[in-house]
Amino acid sequence: MLEISDLSKIFRRFSLSGINLKIGRDDYYVLLGESGAGKSVLLELIAGIIRPDSGRIFLGGKDITHIPVEKRRTGLMFQSPAVFPHMTVSGNIAYPLHGLPGRVKEAKVQELAAQMGITHLSEERPAKLSGGELQRLALARTLASEPLMLLLDEPLSSVDTPMKASLRGLLRNLNQQGMPVLHVTHDFEEAIALATHIAVMENGKIIQTGTPEEIIRQPKSGFAAGFTGEKNFFRARVYGMYAMLEISEYLREPLRIRLEELHGDGPASILIRSGRILIATTAPDLSTTNNFPGKISSISPLRDGYEVCIENGYRFYARITAESFERMHLTPGKEVWACFKASAAEIIR
Repeated sequence: MLEISDLSKIFRRFSLSGINLKIGRDDYYVLLGESGAGKSVLLELIAGIIRPDSGRIFLGGKDITHIPVEKRRTGLMFQSPAVFPHMTVSGNIAYPLHGLPGRVKEAKVQELAAQMGITHLSEERPAKLSGGELQRLALARTLASEPLMLLLDEPLSSVDTPMKASLRGLLRNLNQQGMPVLHVTHDFEEAIALATHIAVMENGKIIQTGTPEEIIRQPKSGFAAGFTGEKNFFRARVYGMYAMLEISEYLREPLRIRLEELHGDGPASILIRSGRILIATTAPDLSTTNNFPGKISSISPLRDGYEVCIENGYRFYARITAESFERMHLTPGKEVWACFKASAAEIIR
């Protein structure tokens, strides 16, 4: 769907160079990087706000490198919703539809308002809306122009926490309905809840691409490594009080994790913080609900102890103190148990 080939742009104190990226029709691509890495510049180059010095941008098989912004069919949304304050919600959504007949336009506005869950706000003006409602409005207006792709620059950073989950669900549904997305964010939960792929930017270059699991478990930069500090990240499917991890190539059946409370059935991401995983050298008699046998595959020293990787078809990373490490006489190849409470399994959607 989107293909970027050797794209470069030189500024006085900063340059974007050698950018190569492919985003498919079904992809939800998250772009990560520190402030000043060039993420927003890349979005603006794709949208046509900035022109590149070299390289090519293809969208839907068409070279859009030098065509005007209004003909690119890229839907760019910023952190601050770009809406007209003097227009109603309906008026804002209708703005890109000025060439359509009245009835067709009205039907399209109603369809988009319903899709975004803001039908009841149709006659309100933006000043009366919350941050989440403003972003839904901005998204509806963007979709009215029928973009081939969404470009999102920190779209949820100004939204209250309770609203973020519903907006994530809305964006995820749009992607699953066939809308490819390139999304800039600094939020760890946002990235793993939404991304099918991640690209890490540093000093104007993309230094790593991969699935969320690959980026988290095998980071190629200090930024990526420090992004979460956590490696126990799994794709799963939730069934009430249990989560079934995605099947491992080394196991015939997926691992089942007990959860602390009832959750709605469906796909999810599971995060288990390494500090909440206990290691037992014998069959555990602990208050932990989830106890899985495995072998130690690696031991890495930390400033305040050790990180121990336990493999059983999946990889569980546990952080333990130096005192515990010495007491248990842990060595690579030793058979142990990875143990954690149901409350340690965090569901991210």
